[in-house]
Amino acid sequence: MSDRKSTVVRAQAGVKLERIEDLAKKQKDISFRLTTHRQQSARLIHDEAEAGRAFAREVAASLEDPIVQGLLKSGYLEN
Repeated sequence: MSDRKSTVVRAQAGVKLERIEDLAKKQKDISFRLTTHRQQSARLIHDEAEAGRAFAREVAASLEDPIVQGLLKSGYLEN
């Protein structure tokens, strides 16, 4: 039996980085889920440093995306 815990680490411009902890018996598996309005599916990353870099790249790309810019201007998303 496993237990899963999810915590939002960072969120900006429609991009969200969550820390996922799967606890099974005596093992603890930590991964990071990156979600964005620009892509349909979430990306799962196992390295914390890479997750941080991927978040920064996706925020930069989102801020250049005309659709995300419109969502920010309309107040649907917070920067």
